[in-house]
Amino acid sequence: MAATIPTGLDDITPDWLSAALRSSGVLGDDSTIATVESKVLGTGEGFAGDLARLTVTYASGSGPNTMVAKVPTSIDDNRNGSEMLGVYEREIGMYREYLPNLDLPLPQLYYADVDPNPNWDKQIDGVKKAERLPVWLLRFLSWLLRRFVKAESRSSVLILEDLAPAEIGDQVTGTSLERIGAVLDVSARLHASTWGDAAPQPKGWMQSGGIAPKLSQATFLGVRRAFLKGAGRNVSDHTRQLLGRLQKDGIKRGRRMHESLPQCLIHGDLRLDNIFFQDDEVRALIDWQLSRRGPAAIDVAYFIAGSVEPDVSETEVEGLLRRYHDALVANGVADYPFDRFMADYDDGLLATLGGVTLVEQLDMGDDRGLKLVDAMVSRLDARLARVPA
Repeated sequence: MAATIPTGLDDITPDWLSAALRSSGVLGDDSTIATVESKVLGTGEGFAGDLARLTVTYASGSGPNTMVAKVPTSIDDNRNGSEMLGVYEREIGMYREYLPNLDLPLPQLYYADVDPNPNWDKQIDGVKKAERLPVWLLRFLSWLLRRFVKAESRSSVLILEDLAPAEIGDQVTGTSLERIGAVLDVSARLHASTWGDAAPQPKGWMQSGGIAPKLSQATFLGVRRAFLKGAGRNVSDHTRQLLGRLQKDGIKRGRRMHESLPQCLIHGDLRLDNIFFQDDEVRALIDWQLSRRGPAAIDVAYFIAGSVEPDVSETEVEGLLRRYHDALVANGVADYPFDRFMADYDDGLLATLGGVTLVEQLDMGDDRGLKLVDAMVSRLDARLARVPA
């Protein structure tokens, strides 16, 4: 490892990058980087991290001329929430421990380092103890945490392959149904290869999405009204009724999805801004900060709800879902009938609705960030029409 971990993109100097890439074997001992030019990427896209394309020249030897760097976000509120969730250590753990064993389109990892949290066991125990408290008290504690508790900032850095000429998807603009189908094919491979007993076991930074259903419900209740006044102001009456349904049975629903449904590794933030395409093929899935153990239907519902335009018919959507399920079966999942998957998909749409309300806790950055949320909410609203209130 390099001697230090950068605290921001400006700290990625030629000397630091040379040492880092030598330590990981990307550069030979005779290669020395002379200059590093950094160009920020994804403004308004990544809310937990800052990304930049690095263009380098060499004083001696050779190596990749471009690469992508990722460090924790410089936006204080988003950084604090991300530190509490442990997303930086989680993504680096994914690249180091899980992703190399999966047959997925991914960027090559050039270098990764993180200041690890030594108190994971203590924090997980604290979360489990908090689950014994009443929701009203958890709601108050959640409010206190968001406003007055500052998580310890831990340095971390990822240096990844530059995937050009592949292009990242655009969550605001949207994409074709063919590309959506291609992503579902790749998702089925991810889910099938980690299905059931092959799912990652809980450990420190890798937990089940259902570890704290009461705390999740308390957070949802704390932001629901603000969501309806802000990002959700234009949702249909039907979606408003579904929010009322979540208000009543959100805890029970969350427990069922994570205790009764088949579990696997899910991406957790499967959207177009986190996918590189080359023509209509998926070149790579990126941004594994929210990956976790959970039901596959959550990934599928979140991706469909965020990517499919409102005017696409439910018949066309069902065709995409059949394509996903066929790929799941082709990759070895034999005990998950399509009818059951569709019922779980409906629950996944409701889980997505509950999750989307949490945008009220984020600084959405520039105008694109606001457009991204508007697009997500309008697409989700259309898909929720199939779910009984």
